[in-house]
Amino acid sequence: MNTYKSEERNWFFDSDRNARFFIKLFKSKKHLKHRPGALPPDEVRELVEKIGRNKKVNIRRVEYDGAPEESPITVQILDIRHDYFTGRVVNVERSIKQDMDNRLIYLKGGGGTIDFQYKDGDIMSIEEDLDESIIDEKKNVDELLQILDALDLNESILISYYDKEKSGVINGMGKLVFKDVEHKNFKVELTLINDIELDKVKVVSLDLETDSVLDLEVVI
Repeated sequence: MNTYKSEERNWFFDSDRNARFFIKLFKSKKHLKHRPGALPPDEVRELVEKIGRNKKVNIRRVEYDGAPEESPITVQILDIRHDYFTGRVVNVERSIKQDMDNRLIYLKGGGGTIDFQYKDGDIMSIEEDLDESIIDEKKNVDELLQILDALDLNESILISYYDKEKSGVINGMGKLVFKDVEHKNFKVELTLINDIELDKVKVVSLDLETDSVLDLEVVI
């Protein structure tokens, strides 16, 4: 009788030990899956962490069948967590059109924020946006000052600068309405921005020391 109970007890503990070992083995081999053509989730996490917060990136995703989405989505990375990262959708043209008419809801290109879950495994590529690299290549302040000094008031100009609020490069056409070469600041009235003709003139004040002015030239 005792021998039977002892064998039964040993069998129970052995079975329980084997079951726990099997579960542990199963969990240890579990990997996050990703869609055909997409980057492994761990690689996406590494790329995002390397790029860092507040950077603007272009993300291209893939469908379930591995086909890439028609066009990438541009977002500014707001937060990075272990399981996901959050991006604010950036669409400069959309923002410009909304500025023209605050009653306008311009849906093309989307808006708001998106949480990108690494486990979704649907990101095909993630690259730092070209605008970010352009900022680092802005013209020398002394060179811009020479151009500004040579320009006359009300002269037609072309200007390119980085708009921090819109997180994008603005290419504008208009005229110079104020300049202070000594203090390195000036003001322009723009009638055309990124090939969008404005209903109302947009006045922009810029400081060569604090703003990222990429180019300034006279319209010939």
